[in-house]
Amino acid sequence: MTDAAPLRSPWRIYGLIAGAIALATLNFSLVFVAFGEIEESFDASKETVSWALTAFSITTAAIFVPAGWAADRFGRRRMFLTGFGTFIVGSALVATAPNVELLIVARMLQAAGLATESPASLALVLNAFPPERRSTAVGAMGAVGGVATAIGPAVGGALLDYLSWRWAFFLNVPLGIFVFVLVAPRLPPDELDSENAQKPPDLFGVVLLMVGIAALVLGLVQSDDWGYTDPRSVLAVIAAILLLATLVRRSARHSEPILYLPLFRDHDFRFGSSLSFLVAGTFAGTFLAFVQLMNQTWGLSLLSTGLAVGMIPAIAGPMSIVSGRLADRYGHRAVILPGSVLIALGGVWMLTQVTEERQLLAVWVPFVAIYGLGVGFAHAATQAAALNNVSAERLGIGGSMNRISQEIGQTVCVAVIIAMLARYGIVDGVKAAMALLIAMSLLGAPIAAQLRHRGQPAGT
Repeated sequence: MTDAAPLRSPWRIYGLIAGAIALATLNFSLVFVAFGEIEESFDASKETVSWALTAFSITTAAIFVPAGWAADRFGRRRMFLTGFGTFIVGSALVATAPNVELLIVARMLQAAGLATESPASLALVLNAFPPERRSTAVGAMGAVGGVATAIGPAVGGALLDYLSWRWAFFLNVPLGIFVFVLVAPRLPPDELDSENAQKPPDLFGVVLLMVGIAALVLGLVQSDDWGYTDPRSVLAVIAAILLLATLVRRSARHSEPILYLPLFRDHDFRFGSSLSFLVAGTFAGTFLAFVQLMNQTWGLSLLSTGLAVGMIPAIAGPMSIVSGRLADRYGHRAVILPGSVLIALGGVWMLTQVTEERQLLAVWVPFVAIYGLGVGFAHAATQAAALNNVSAERLGIGGSMNRISQEIGQTVCVAVIIAMLARYGIVDGVKAAMALLIAMSLLGAPIAAQLRHRGQPAGT
């Protein structure tokens, strides 16, 4: 693979991958709506059922980087199809789980499939586009994810209102099989670097990375239940720091490391990954807070809640394509800076206007317009900025290393916002979440200003 030789028609490759991305992304927004119903259907405590979310987060975060490395080494097509097939099997097991223990295991299998598929799908699409259109490709990926995220809560809410939460997951199975059969024979064959494939991999580094990331996510996610100063939370974070520090030292010496440190020598990869943590990492937590506000305080049905919160990605998704095209022409900071400011302004609006009284037109719609535009401009562009200078041979590991920054940001944000909602109540908790959103967005603005890529003038 070379940077100058894209695979076939780039939009054809994107079209083949888009269905699988959409289906996997639906799972993200479905769970937020379905969690309450899942809890009621099992004779288990809320803390036990919450492990269906916790185990998913831990598994996803732990596998992302090894999966990106494997995609570069063993083939993006092979890893994409393996991951997508695993996700379909996991979805079937979630839908039929007879008890909470098997539900948790099935969710981990779902997560493993999603984490294996995601870096490979990104690398397949980015490698199909020429380097100067890479931001457009990332924006297009963000668009299909945004539309799926918008549809997810509405679909989930309708299924929960009229059928059950199990149908929300079972729906993945027939649709997934259809997409798999359609896509598998049409993806281009893998082009492997035989010299690179013969190098002995750092398998111990894989273990260090997976256990270290898992320990970090465990300590962050469970800190709300265990307590921030609980020995279990503290020990998990300390173990993560020690394991990941050992991995960094090992990766600096190994000939085929699992953590490819030379990527951090690139200025925009470092800054783009920081922005993924600060700017894109806030989305899951704020999404969760809004679902709670709509359903628990404003009294909307699950279907109406899904439609209301789905307005955000419905705006942000299509805007990601516009953002990508603008970033290719004018540079990433030209879209991330205004996007960060719009996100912060949306946070200020909601912080000052939200009350216990339902105010969809007066408060929610203006917020969605501001915040949705900000997300559309900034979120996908942070990933595009990080990957702008990554070589075609390293797109799998580069994409996954950047994505783990966003995953950790989302994990931290979700843990903090859950604690805020529990401590302050829903309305004041949402206000506290907006204060966090404002702070993280404004912290990202000066970092975005330091990005060096200035785009490609028209006609070059």
